[in-house]
Amino acid sequence: MKKFLSVLLCAAMCTAILCGCASESASQINVIDVGGSGAVASEEGSGSDEDSAVPPQSETPPADTLNHDETDIEPDDAIVPSSETAPAAGGVEQDDLIDPDSTDIPVATTQTAVTSAQTSSESQTSATTVSTTASTTASTTVSATEQTAEHEPVELPDNAVNSYSALNHADVKGVWISYIELADILTGKTESDFRKAIGAAYDNCVSLGLNTVYVHVRSHGDAYYKSSLYPWSKYVTGTFGKAPDFDPLKIMISEAHSRGLSFQAWINPLRACAVTDISGESGYPIYSWVNGADTAGKYVVKVGSTYYLNPAYGEVVDFIAAGAAEIAANYDVDGVHIDDYFYPTTDASFDSSAYSQSGCGTISEFRLSNCDRLVSGLYGAVKKANPSALFGVSCQGSIENNYNQMYADVKKWCSQSGFTDYIMPQIYYGFSNSTQPYSRCAAEWDALAQSGGIPLIIGLSVSKIGLEDAWAGAGKTEWITDKNILSRQYTEALGQRSYGGICLYSYRSIFTPDSAVVSQVDKEIAALKAAMND
Repeated sequence: MKKFLSVLLCAAMCTAILCGCASESASQINVIDVGGSGAVASEEGSGSDEDSAVPPQSETPPADTLNHDETDIEPDDAIVPSSETAPAAGGVEQDDLIDPDSTDIPVATTQTAVTSAQTSSESQTSATTVSTTASTTASTTVSATEQTAEHEPVELPDNAVNSYSALNHADVKGVWISYIELADILTGKTESDFRKAIGAAYDNCVSLGLNTVYVHVRSHGDAYYKSSLYPWSKYVTGTFGKAPDFDPLKIMISEAHSRGLSFQAWINPLRACAVTDISGESGYPIYSWVNGADTAGKYVVKVGSTYYLNPAYGEVVDFIAAGAAEIAANYDVDGVHIDDYFYPTTDASFDSSAYSQSGCGTISEFRLSNCDRLVSGLYGAVKKANPSALFGVSCQGSIENNYNQMYADVKKWCSQSGFTDYIMPQIYYGFSNSTQPYSRCAAEWDALAQSGGIPLIIGLSVSKIGLEDAWAGAGKTEWITDKNILSRQYTEALGQRSYGGICLYSYRSIFTPDSAVVSQVDKEIAALKAAMND
């Protein structure tokens, strides 16, 4: 039995369900070898066609690093650093800078950054009703214009409830395993080879004392599992949309559970495929929306060389939520996890048409509301598919950046029920960072987590060890000169009243670091292991 969503296109939809702005305001680790955003093509399709990817910018440089899994970006997502932009303390990482030769419009010139005071005020006045199912946002009166639109509604599966009892830990010791790391052991491999390699990777995790893995199962509008909504990832067989003769997700789950590891299915909800990969989406909703007469440039928007789903439309939000429900219903995952891939740009052209017809006072209010519905929709969809599974959000470490870069109302998500089971900020800062010192940042997040009584799981960066942090001001050499940073951060995390664990970024940084920093990484990890076992 399948349910059909209404067509969601025009002003009535934006006003009725999307915004609602008028009414809402010390031992060596034994490592096992596992083998070897920016200018926008606008919502109306009138933007630049250049493919240089430019990350989110604002008048105040963001304090965070690249979006979570972009430490090593595939060629079609490559970001060219600028030598003409001077760093500011706590500002953007080197790879976050705009290509000076790009003909795309820098987003900082098209929209003024929203101050934290503004967003805080907006978040307090924009209380929203939490969606409890993936289809809740689709219940509205369709306008006459929408009724005549030449658009086929997306057909979503009506999934059964999964009775699996999820394995989760009160004290999380986790690690992120991204699509980049999976590609090394999965792409084009046989079932036997992959099972052996992922098992060895998990053995490395267990040897460190970890109990939870956050593993990519959708990174680019794709799937590492059998899906009726998304095509097979090119990182599985080497060809976008080509099915393997085994199910990688089933293997990853079974191998994790056999070792007592909780398996969290990590998805990027809004990032879709590279522009050059769009043919691989043929037969699936993303392809139809990119090429539809009434949806092109609206439901899916080109940002640099990558397509992004637009959460301004209820049908898109329902589609994303249905994808999460599909995973939780059909696979014995212990949770579904998203990171900081919300709005890919501050450029107003990304969703200008929907915003102009929404009745919202500011574009910030509009986007914050859209992300609220996205996150609450995902939460409700996961809980409906398997009530025992967790849904969690890993946001940027800077609270301000979540508002003026990502449009993520983390204060609301932490304080109100129906959004997330835990909060996992990426506090990738040292103790001496001039604008985001670790201790102060962790305490701020602890206060937010306490406001809603949810666990605080702190994301820690292994990838910075041994390297200069150019944007940390007085602390730029801390990761080179100081010792036992991670173990000290872990100890401080334990002292937070809402402490629920830590998560390390990333697997490769821990177990196969660059030769230039391997000695220092090994010492840091050994000290961390000793602290965790103390």
